[in-house]
Amino acid sequence: MFQGKIVRLIAIEKRPEEALDALCAHYRVERPTLRIGLPKGEKRALGCYVHKERTIYMSSEEYLFDPYVLIHEFYHHLRHVDGKHRGTERHARDFALSFLRNAQRSGDRLL
Repeated sequence: MFQGKIVRLIAIEKRPEEALDALCAHYRVERPTLRIGLPKGEKRALGCYVHKERTIYMSSEEYLFDPYVLIHEFYHHLRHVDGKHRGTERHARDFALSFLRNAQRSGDRLL
């Protein structure tokens, strides 16, 4: 239910900032900054998390509304904030996919 709400806020309602607020409240972590455009040195990523800045960068506005990309990058933030840097791509992928699967199971229409 919570995961479906997050996916719906991002993909359907186009309110990624609100989804990020809800994720931070749920996991009790400080909210990262959200920016469009990649930092220097990043060219091909859809999104990235820079822990020194506590910022999630999205390559374009299009990906700002992609729940997989935003939730994937939020996972990296979550791992850095709680001091358990297990921020591997596999774990981030699985975290994001769990939101998408649970949203689908709960009957939320993504598109």
